[in-house]
Amino acid sequence: MVLRIEFAMSKTVSPSPMIECFVRTAREQFPTAERLKLDRFDDAIASTTSRPDAHRARRCAEWAIELANDKKQSHPRWKELKELHQEWKGTWFGLEMGGVTPQGATFTPREDVHIQWVENAVTVAEKIGTEDGWGNAPWEALLDELIAMDRTRTGTSE
Repeated sequence: MVLRIEFAMSKTVSPSPMIECFVRTAREQFPTAERLKLDRFDDAIASTTSRPDAHRARRCAEWAIELANDKKQSHPRWKELKELHQEWKGTWFGLEMGGVTPQGATFTPREDVHIQWVENAVTVAEKIGTEDGWGNAPWEALLDELIAMDRTRTGTSE
């Protein structure tokens, strides 16, 4: 039996899969004190939809790049993070076809990259928080911004 998971979303779903991805990844990577902060977002997340998910993913990539370019940070791996983000950008522009994972899940390249951008924003937050202090990794403000996109977007996705 082959399990097929369709990531291509032609109809709106709730809560937002990109926000759920962000939270799931944060719960896996963040230390306990930071994971506990995620609980305050539960009600707001429940009312989100998938409509602005492409914008959410793009914002996660932009946010991670902005943090990587912050000269005030003392993070020792900025060059490595910047190079990784350049690879993500190259992947985004180079993908032209969908694909199937070895497990049989289908995806479009754009959605796969969107998931990567969301997961990688969490990873950047975790690296900064761990190495420079969690006050320098404003992931809560990013999550607030991602949630608010349902109220600020027209509801179309790319």
